[in-house]
Amino acid sequence: MSTLAIRWIILRCLLTLQVGIGLAVSPSLAVAAPRSGPVTSLHVVSDENYPPYLFRNAEGQVEGYLVDLWQLWATRNHVKLTLTATNWAEAQKMIARGDADVIDMIYRTPARESLYDFSAPYADLPVAIYTDTSIGGISGVTTLKGFQIGVQDGDACIERLQSNGIATLQNYRNYTDLIAAAQRQEIKVFCLDEVPANFYLYKAKAQGDFRKAFELYKGQFHRAVRKGNLDTLRLVEEGMKSITTKEEAALRKKWFGAPVDLGEYRAYAGWGLLGLLSVGSLLLLWNMTLRRQVSAKTTTLKQTLAELKAAHQAVKDAKESLAATLQAIPDLLFEFDAEGRYLDVFANQETLLAASKASLIGKNVGAVLPAEASRQVLVAIEHALATGSDYGRVIELEIGGQRRWFELSATRKAGTSPEARVLVLSRDITQRRETEQALQQARDDALLAERDRHFRALFTAAPVAVLYTRANVADSINQRFIDLFGYREEDIANLDEWWLRAYPDPGYRQWVMSTWQSAVDRAASTGGKVQSLEYRVTCKDGTTRDLLIGGQIFGDGFIATFTDITPLRETEAALKDAKDAADAANIAKSEFLANMSHEIRTPMNAILGYAYTLKRTPLQPEQIGRLGKIEDAGRHLLAIINDILDISKIEAGKLVLEHTSFQPGTIIDYVHALIADGAEAKGLHLTVDYHDLPDTLQGDPTRLRQALLNLASNAVKFTEAGSIALLASTLESDDSSALVRFEVRDTGIGIAPASQRDLFQPFKQVDASTTRRYGGTGLGLAITQRLARLMGGDAGVVSAPGAGSTFWFTARLGIGELPAPGPALTGATAEENIRHLHAGARVLLVEDDLVNQEVALELLGDTGLQVDVAANGRLAVDRAADTDYALILMDMQMPEMGGLEATALIRTLPRHRATPIIAMTANAFDEDRQRCLQSGMNDFVAKPVDPDLLFTTLARWLSAPG
Repeated sequence: MSTLAIRWIILRCLLTLQVGIGLAVSPSLAVAAPRSGPVTSLHVVSDENYPPYLFRNAEGQVEGYLVDLWQLWATRNHVKLTLTATNWAEAQKMIARGDADVIDMIYRTPARESLYDFSAPYADLPVAIYTDTSIGGISGVTTLKGFQIGVQDGDACIERLQSNGIATLQNYRNYTDLIAAAQRQEIKVFCLDEVPANFYLYKAKAQGDFRKAFELYKGQFHRAVRKGNLDTLRLVEEGMKSITTKEEAALRKKWFGAPVDLGEYRAYAGWGLLGLLSVGSLLLLWNMTLRRQVSAKTTTLKQTLAELKAAHQAVKDAKESLAATLQAIPDLLFEFDAEGRYLDVFANQETLLAASKASLIGKNVGAVLPAEASRQVLVAIEHALATGSDYGRVIELEIGGQRRWFELSATRKAGTSPEARVLVLSRDITQRRETEQALQQARDDALLAERDRHFRALFTAAPVAVLYTRANVADSINQRFIDLFGYREEDIANLDEWWLRAYPDPGYRQWVMSTWQSAVDRAASTGGKVQSLEYRVTCKDGTTRDLLIGGQIFGDGFIATFTDITPLRETEAALKDAKDAADAANIAKSEFLANMSHEIRTPMNAILGYAYTLKRTPLQPEQIGRLGKIEDAGRHLLAIINDILDISKIEAGKLVLEHTSFQPGTIIDYVHALIADGAEAKGLHLTVDYHDLPDTLQGDPTRLRQALLNLASNAVKFTEAGSIALLASTLESDDSSALVRFEVRDTGIGIAPASQRDLFQPFKQVDASTTRRYGGTGLGLAITQRLARLMGGDAGVVSAPGAGSTFWFTARLGIGELPAPGPALTGATAEENIRHLHAGARVLLVEDDLVNQEVALELLGDTGLQVDVAANGRLAVDRAADTDYALILMDMQMPEMGGLEATALIRTLPRHRATPIIAMTANAFDEDRQRCLQSGMNDFVAKPVDPDLLFTTLARWLSAPG
């Protein structure tokens, strides 16, 4: 029978004995109280790491004594059972979360009393402390202090160790990981339940590497439920009682084995004794025969013994001679095998050994010497085996608290042994090494003294303040340090004095010290350079200065440098104050412009609205002319307002460009159509050329039209005869973008070079006479240039007096595809579409200004829409609550409740969650548009209202689905 089989039989017998004892001492259970209701299923969880109770086999399948026991329990009690085997810590978490009903194989501990209700114990199991075979002296709990002890997550031994003051614990997921960590030498002491420990140590082939130091305590297996779940506990206990003693014995025999029956072996022993007596008789007769033969050979044997004795004496003499030789040699001599294991040690001075001779024999050099020293010995052994010898290697060891150096000489040992062996002579060269180091130190000191003289000169003359410290002592400061702070060396003899004087505020001082130490710690691991950080230092006269403080670590010293940035911070503060003042002025300007825009647009809406409606009534020719002049004046004023707002938004950085696909030709055609009447009235020839542009671009078509219209309008204004050309071309392009140049050429008055530099400045024109003759604000060109720069281009002019002008701008535009066209309404106008398709639809107009109410009603009067009016947002909410409106027109600024709040409330009404709500307001900024859309509005129409835009917007949203 193999040794492995014998060990396994013994293990199973011990387990059987332990389980039997545990079952024998378990008290009987009381009669359980009746359950509140039948239980049809039960979830049991336990440790997957505890053979033979519960474990995973080589294929990962769960098996063991508990698998069969619980399956028998489920059959007896007609309960559907789920048994989950997982790591022990997770098993306890599953019970805590309520993911399982019962936990098995749990020890009862004080800490667990508040978490679980326990069954009676059913097995006694020893818990032991194991150690690496290289460690001795561990015999009780008190001897564990100072060791890192490996434990399995969730084990009861954690609590037992901590209760004895042992807190240096290293947790591992399961016993397999724990033993693997011990084999890797991460830990040398660990706690295991003794039953699975024998199994896993043998499985890991580690039974020879570790030994049981002592038994920590005796644990008992219980089954437990969450605190208060007594019905489940009673169910479990009653069910276990339904399993017969015979059935339980069969399970124990299957998994723990049966005790050895010695009765059968006694019978065999009797027969064996009888056989031995018979053999003895025969041997007696044989012995008498042999005596005669032995007597004949005795003479020959005595002669041989005499020769052997003489040879033995010769060997003894040789050994004594060798011992005397070795005793006279001061060096150490070691005999190693090929793996570096100590086979023999010869030492005249045992105090030079890394450990006692007795403890060295049989150990590997790696377990005795430091890593670098053991590596050198192993290399010497390897080289001696390969080439016959190896010389000159030096190792460093700490012996008796002192550093010592040894020079190694290795040679392959000759002999008949089948195993290769190497002799290594180790000579103590500490004195020689120290002498060499002393000589080298003397040379280094001489060089250092010379360097120190140069360093001191540079240190003193450095243009920045410098402090040199060693440990906590302020060793040196330079003249710039004294000039900057006023402190001398006697003022800050140590760093404690520096911290107190330079940072008198305790809170700020603590922050500085913590930040500085963190920077020094980082520098220690990254080359020694401390990153400069900003601090405020208090000088000797009480003033404070802002400084960048950094430095460099030099051995046990440190050089700190102080760069004064106080003037820089003062300049930055002044610039910040100036910026804050400019920002405040800019905000005030923006608010003023917004209010001015709102106040002007509101009456302008009435002016242009009435002008539009009056033009649709029968008028006298003279009235039509005057009405046209009113409309032109209003639109001119509106254009001025828009230009002022645009330049303000651009300068404030609040102008946001669109990014949409468009056909560039439509922009030029649109501008051509707008200036055609004015050019024709002057008799100017108008041409267009844009044929080399891509079919589709991406950008902001509205701002492109605005920029080009500014240039084209100026060309018409300043050209009395001749021609105007609108041109566009591609300067450069790739797969994703194109740089496009737009030009307007005219044969107008031209501009002198000296006057051209002011053309693109806001509110600037060539001269006062031009302003009086042609009018204008001087904003158009400034806006065009700023828009071009926002679009990645620029703007400029080429001109000469009497030779006309070429104004141009460029823009970086994307290459794109036009979106699929939406459904067209009809070929009729938007107003006609509303009248034909939506006559009778009810809309709500929310407007507080009575004149603008009247204008809006006039504009909508011929559309066939039924219009209700609400004078403020509160009234609008009330009306919307009672009426299904097809569309709502909403002003922003109104008394009692504004349009934004009213829109948010209307959106809460079920009947109006999808109703189109369109802002119609004099708040015309982009941020106003965004606020409207964010509040729940669908679209935005600025006042003064463009009737065509209003009708187009109404037609689109009235026709929108939903």
